[in-house]
Amino acid sequence: MKEKLKYGIITSVISAVAGTVVGGVLSWGLSNLSTENKIVNEMTDYFSFVDESMNYKQALSAVYDENSTLKEKLGVLEDKNTELENMPSIEFFNPSLLKDGLEISSSVNKGVVQLDGRTYIAVETVDPFMEGTITFDKEKNILAAGKSEGVEVTKEALLDTNILYDGVRYSIIPNDDRESLSVGGQIYRKGVLLDKYYDDSYILLNLKNDYSKLIFEVGRLDGGEKANVELEVYLDGELANTYSLSSDTPIQTLEVPLGYAGNAKIRMMSEHYRAQYCMVNPVLVK
Repeated sequence: MKEKLKYGIITSVISAVAGTVVGGVLSWGLSNLSTENKIVNEMTDYFSFVDESMNYKQALSAVYDENSTLKEKLGVLEDKNTELENMPSIEFFNPSLLKDGLEISSSVNKGVVQLDGRTYIAVETVDPFMEGTITFDKEKNILAAGKSEGVEVTKEALLDTNILYDGVRYSIIPNDDRESLSVGGQIYRKGVLLDKYYDDSYILLNLKNDYSKLIFEVGRLDGGEKANVELEVYLDGELANTYSLSSDTPIQTLEVPLGYAGNAKIRMMSEHYRAQYCMVNPVLVK
């Protein structure tokens, strides 16, 4: 009888304790759930991407994801801001155009721009000064000036090619001995010096049937012997033209027909023992 009573008392205590514990846990869980729901409801007031149907973890996850996205966007903006800070200073001008004191245009919209202190001039600004002879071909990336039709390379500077490949008693300037040529009191930085000293001087050109004519200026080297000379032009081995040059003429321009010959020889002769003449600005025309 005593044992049964003891067992009953213990059972009652355990039941009471268990009830208290379970009740406390349930009470804490319900209280905690109520707090989380309240937080989610408040979050909907601040974040458009959180709604009341979400649970606490879902709301936190949404905030975390949005925060990560914003961090990425912030990084992009910071990079762009750095680029903007490193952008060059640009200033546009709408200049009026004067030609020999006469105004030919009152204003050219954004005709001039200064970029980090360097001045750039638009084609539309320069073209009136060139009487409409400037052409820019975007596809060919060529800016051309001149009255030739189309935007094509039709000329080549002789001394920028390997067309002049050999000769006798000639030199291409500049070289180790000369940096320039003086003809008629004018200095030229590039040219060909024909130097007859008893023997005739000549140059050889490998034209490859590509050129219609050769244009150059020619005159006696300042300080040289006052000797008159003759220039003979041979095309494919045949004498084609002869030009007489006077030592008293400062400089003159010659246009030598080449007739798309395969090769040419330009020979300088003189009755005087010494003659020095300069070919400057030689240009091949296709």
